[in-house]
Amino acid sequence: MKAVSIFIFVVAFCAITGCASAEVTNLHVVPHTHDDVGWLKTVDEYYYGANNTIQHAGVQYILDSVIAALLQNPERKFIYVEIAFFERWWNEQSEDMKTIVRSLVGARRLEFINGGWCMNDEAGTLYPAVIDQMTEGHLFLEREFGVRPTIGWHIDPFGHASTQASLFAQMGFNAFFFSRIDYQDYALRNKTKEMEIVWRGSESLGQETEIFTSVMYDGYGPPDGFCFECDNVPPIQDDPRLFGVNIKERADKLAAEIKTRQLAYRTNNIMLAFGSDFQFENANINFKNMDKLMRYINAHPEYELNMFYSTPSIYIEYVHKAAEEKNIAWTVKTDDFFPYADCPHCFWTGYFTSRPALKGYVRTRSNLLHATEKLITTARGDVDGAASHDNIAKYEVLAQAMGVAQHHDAVAGTEKQHVADDYAERLSIGSDNAQEVVSEVVGKLLARQSSPSLPSFSYCPHLNMSVCPATAQLANNKAVPVVAYNPLAWTRTFNFRIPVPVPDVAVVVSTKVAIATQTVRSGDASGLPFILEFSLDLPPMGYLSFVLQRGSSANDRKLALNDEAEPATGGAVAHKQLLSSGDRAGRVLENKYLRATFSSVTNRLELVENLLTGQKVVIDQGLLWYNSSTGNNKLSIQPSGAYIFRPNETYAFNMTKDNVPSIQFLTGPLSSEVRQVFNSWATQTVRLYADQPFLEFEYTIGPIDISDNRGKEVITRYATRGFSTDSTWYTDSQGQEMQKRRYNYRPTWPLNVTEPVAGNYYPMNSAAFLRSGNAQITVVNDRSQACGSVADGELEVMLHRRLLHDDYRGVGEPLNETEAVRTVHRLSFTSVQEAGRALRTTAYHINNPPVLLFANFAGNANAWFGSYNATYLPLVSALPSNVHLLNLRTLPLTGEVLLRVAHIYAVGEDSALSKPAQVDLSSLFKHLRVTKISEMNLSANQLKSQVKRFKWKTASSSSAITQDEEPRKEVSADLPLVDLRPMEIRTFIVRLEKQ
Repeated sequence: MKAVSIFIFVVAFCAITGCASAEVTNLHVVPHTHDDVGWLKTVDEYYYGANNTIQHAGVQYILDSVIAALLQNPERKFIYVEIAFFERWWNEQSEDMKTIVRSLVGARRLEFINGGWCMNDEAGTLYPAVIDQMTEGHLFLEREFGVRPTIGWHIDPFGHASTQASLFAQMGFNAFFFSRIDYQDYALRNKTKEMEIVWRGSESLGQETEIFTSVMYDGYGPPDGFCFECDNVPPIQDDPRLFGVNIKERADKLAAEIKTRQLAYRTNNIMLAFGSDFQFENANINFKNMDKLMRYINAHPEYELNMFYSTPSIYIEYVHKAAEEKNIAWTVKTDDFFPYADCPHCFWTGYFTSRPALKGYVRTRSNLLHATEKLITTARGDVDGAASHDNIAKYEVLAQAMGVAQHHDAVAGTEKQHVADDYAERLSIGSDNAQEVVSEVVGKLLARQSSPSLPSFSYCPHLNMSVCPATAQLANNKAVPVVAYNPLAWTRTFNFRIPVPVPDVAVVVSTKVAIATQTVRSGDASGLPFILEFSLDLPPMGYLSFVLQRGSSANDRKLALNDEAEPATGGAVAHKQLLSSGDRAGRVLENKYLRATFSSVTNRLELVENLLTGQKVVIDQGLLWYNSSTGNNKLSIQPSGAYIFRPNETYAFNMTKDNVPSIQFLTGPLSSEVRQVFNSWATQTVRLYADQPFLEFEYTIGPIDISDNRGKEVITRYATRGFSTDSTWYTDSQGQEMQKRRYNYRPTWPLNVTEPVAGNYYPMNSAAFLRSGNAQITVVNDRSQACGSVADGELEVMLHRRLLHDDYRGVGEPLNETEAVRTVHRLSFTSVQEAGRALRTTAYHINNPPVLLFANFAGNANAWFGSYNATYLPLVSALPSNVHLLNLRTLPLTGEVLLRVAHIYAVGEDSALSKPAQVDLSSLFKHLRVTKISEMNLSANQLKSQVKRFKWKTASSSSAITQDEEPRKEVSADLPLVDLRPMEIRTFIVRLEKQ
């Protein structure tokens, strides 16, 4: 009765004063928990609630508690995100509990948001791995609940990529929520009501990748004083019979907070994220207190709040309706949200490189995962049981380990050391399972009716360290057959570098002819002494086998060495060429594409020439290091750490006084190289293959010396002279479109420059380039790294970092990695017209190397080729060179196949290869025929024809690129032609049968 009288008074008062025009605000309370899939504890420790001396967190108890609390009040709602945790919990539940949970999901009271295996990082991931981990979660949710998430929820990653927005739009999402953006950007958006915008993630795909984007207010936790699980927050006391009633005081405080937030948003809807890291372990505390607050506020209309439990998807429905009613035109953003800083000297750009060994391992495991899925699927047409239930289950072990590894505290490198070790162990276990599958299937493909028992296979994961137990058997005159499986759907020439124990090793192919080889000393003290080099053409998505055996072929070569080098010994035609250190003619690497000249003064690279175009660039490349801040200078106490890069100075230090490395030239007919030693823990090899249009830089960094008590962030710098770039460079976005960067500049807000080095670092997932006139220098890397251009015409890439201090962002320990890391860059120098081709081809090749199986076999090459099928050719022909077969994954239960094809070029990137492409699915496989085709959304959990996304009016719709195309016909078994526009990815569920 009291509430009614207050309402009458308010209405009467507003009729006189005019306040009746005030709009009631819909306050969407979104209960949630943010559960890191590993960070301070391992994923298992977090799930079980173990090791709570590090952090009190137990995900299984959170889910138990939330379900019980939801059943107590039908108004309550909750969202859950990380399926890697939920799937574990689900598998432990009884059928009765599963029925209860399904009813809550069906009533939209328990809603899955995002729905990936994890909440992935956006700076250290490539788009195929992002799609994989989202698909892993989405297929689970569709299978168990018949639901499809429609919201991207990346509340904790440390910066946001435009490709992530594009992928979410292609998954059918209506909105993308996050909370971490640069503090200067946030302040401006808060002031100008630009906290919600429309983000166009792909310039090539244009408006179809637009997604409504909401920046959360002041993080993703509840307002100060409303964390009811926190010990210092008093409960809501509303019983007048008891002392300490505080309900009005607390309601007033929350209402005032919401009124402040309302000033930053454009509709009468405010979302209150109620929860935080690993909260709701005692869900009753949270819900009971919020219930009381909600009842009180809704009973008092003077607050002008309509407060209710909601979800992000419900919030977006309200916002969309309000925007249509008010005819709101939203601002369109086309760049990204990197780099992220939370204070003037706190740029989160160090994690772009942190834990480079783990970053590299994740990248190679992604290749193994895709190779395994493609092999077992195509082999269904040739052998029985290739895609058996057991093989798919083993594949899933790696798929789920990879899903966990994409987490924003996993591949990002921002976890504790024991957690990083746990991620690596999971990937190793997954790799063992995948390799078992590959070995079994390859063995069956090799077999003939007359074949003897199948050989066993081993793998050499440390080839880049010159370690391979399988080839060590050559010292005992034992032949070693090798099967090389190419996971790309293109024919490729691959330059093999295989460690061997002796120099006189021949490579015999199926023609029983020994091919051209050359041998070089490895230089790795702990590995085999020699590297055998040769090149072979590998079939598309098939394998080629060859045999390594003692002996020399007629065109065998040992690399020629300069006078500082130790010559290779043995071999029929070994020779030695003496070069004086001052002989300019001998300080050159050259093939038909490039000439690279090294200075006789600095011993570093000084000139690169494109021999096809006649272009030249003066370029100095060397290794340097930044001194990591310890947080003790006058500007800030912020040190460098796992997340943050903050050098003490704006300049980098030389490795030695003059940064003149020792140098060694090795020349040969298949490749030539320059080995440079900068100091005891920083070396590099610059290599030029006879048949490749790029220079390969192989860096070996570490263990980084910190005996001088100085943390170090090691970079390679490619510094040109006379190569004017207008302080501009380009980096890729998760392996897709390139992003334009400018020194000390942000496209959408005025930058106050406080960290001129760290503030100009960006993620480099697969490539970066400098452009001057019609010339372009492109660098492609083998793992995600940080890169920047802090001077015109220069590009520097951070390779490794070892630090002495924590950066106060939660991890609680220094990034003190003691291992050596070997990483590869490939540099091309071309005209702008040829640059796109050089970038894309090189990037896909470096990230998808062949999988090598080393056979344990008693016979020689003749016996091998006489007993087994030396080649496997599952495709009718290679795919067009601008189309990548991204996935070919046999699904459990149904046996159907998830097939994805991707156009790998952006609009305008290449005059020919940026044109639309076409793939005929009916003539793709030799021994499989397509009997059913259904086109799906990107994460394969909904028919493409059924995807309905919200449309948003924007202030710049006319600026979107539109690609000319004929109206598309539905792809089916009768009409199997798939058209692909630049940067387009199309996903299908197909049924394959033997033919």
